[in-house]
Amino acid sequence: MPDRYLVRAPNWVGDAVMSLPFFASLRHNAGSDAIVTCLCRSALAPLFRDVPEISDVIELDESAGRSGWRFVRRNARHLRAHQFDTAFCLPTSLGSAMMLRLARIPHRLGHSAEGRRLLLTRSLPYGRNGRRPHRAEGFLNLLSLCWPDPSLIRDLRFSPDDSARARVDVLLRNFKDVARSRVLAVALGAAQPNKMWMIPHFAAITARWIDEFHGRVFLVGSGADRARCDEVTGLAARDNVHNLAGEGDLSFAAEIIRRADLFLGNDSGLVHLAAAVGTPCVVISGPGDPTEVAPFSPLAVTVRHPVFCSPCYRNYCWRKDKPLECLTRIGIEDVWRHITLSAETATQQP
Repeated sequence: MPDRYLVRAPNWVGDAVMSLPFFASLRHNAGSDAIVTCLCRSALAPLFRDVPEISDVIELDESAGRSGWRFVRRNARHLRAHQFDTAFCLPTSLGSAMMLRLARIPHRLGHSAEGRRLLLTRSLPYGRNGRRPHRAEGFLNLLSLCWPDPSLIRDLRFSPDDSARARVDVLLRNFKDVARSRVLAVALGAAQPNKMWMIPHFAAITARWIDEFHGRVFLVGSGADRARCDEVTGLAARDNVHNLAGEGDLSFAAEIIRRADLFLGNDSGLVHLAAAVGTPCVVISGPGDPTEVAPFSPLAVTVRHPVFCSPCYRNYCWRKDKPLECLTRIGIEDVWRHITLSAETATQQP
């Protein structure tokens, strides 16, 4: 009987994308006969269903909310019937480890953060000497709990499925001469408001791309980003700006980004998706720590002006003297310089 592995996936798009090398490495070490099941939030299921190393995807039951005792207990009960042999817990939350324990999975592996060491059968500290590893490396490190010397695959790659490509084909038929245009994909959103660069700055970059490169701009993101994208469209005042926020799922967004010449975005999940589909990207990084969460790709460039309080792991800016100084110090010219360099490099690639 083949080994049955469960992987409790991260909850956010960026972390989910950074877990793809983990899934590739798990499959490589476990063998082709092993059953690798991904447990994830429903919003991330389209992403993981397109990953060839994953045998099956189980969506978390969020009918009782996304956290709390009822959420943990209900999902644990669903997992028991699958009789998994080994579970990897990629999130560092207490609830995610408790869920695997209540599911009675014999071998439970993960990081020993948040006092959950007793819930796991084997664990590793998350970082050493106060230093956090890159998120993708942190996930890969967990494989050593199952294999003494695991073979690691560090390539970050993602390919949208045929249905996503077909949907984008239909969409692009509405845009005249799009095949001959240089396309910039732009994501304005982020999981935390303190990671969002200013809307007028995005609008200025958008207008400049159209004027100087005679190109098009696709604004991408979730439905929650649509209003911000409308603001950029209005401020840019150009015909070739297309607001696609909320138009499809993650596979659809990935295919739009894959067809772009360049991607620009905040420190957010779609930046990592751009890296995974092989599109050169420029990342606007405010409070985050690039050594931990920069896109796992040589095609990514981070624009950053660290200040004395960087990096910051809060969901808001605590400063009263100069709020969000780490973002406001990043000017339009700073970003445009990196865009032009990245665009020139992209044209020189075979």
